Amino acid sequence: MKLDDITSELLSRAVATYLKTAYPHGEPSEAVRRQADLPPGRRGRELLDDERFERIAGGSDPAAVQRFNLRLGNESYPHMKLGVDRVSGTDDFVLVVDTHDKHFAMMVQQNEQDRYKELLQRNDATKQAIERAWTEAGLPTFENYLRGRLAGLSRRANGQ
Repeated sequence: MKLDDITSELLSRAVATYLKTAYPHGEPSEAVRRQADLPPGRRGRELLDDERFERIAGGSDPAAVQRFNLRLGNESYPHMKLGVDRVSGTDDFVLVVDTHDKHFAMMVQQNEQDRYKELLQRNDATKQAIERAWTEAGLPTFENYLRGRLAGLSRRANGQ
């Protein structure tokens, strides 16, 4: 999906699915709900340049942003993020979940290893569930991106 095709409405659907899956036993905190309350009627850069989105650049050019992250957390880990990722080598973007938990590995003490592994497993299961729900809802995930590309290749191969 092109950046300008990402709208407040589309992203709000993705956020609602994320929150329902990441917080299955209740409502997220007020701070998370504020993060998730996207301004209506925006699209592309106008939407993603909002201060609540973190930007991961691919260089000094602002147009080279590789990912826009919205920190929404989950029931047991506050740092998980909804990401809008650039597909490598393209100007297409897809929705991803960034568990944002691998960078702690070097700091985990021996007596914390089991709990850390449980956290990683829980976060990964949550990530997979959210991305699966997005895919099933027809939202722009990497899986749907690949399916679209393969369908296009198949049509071209069949002369359509």
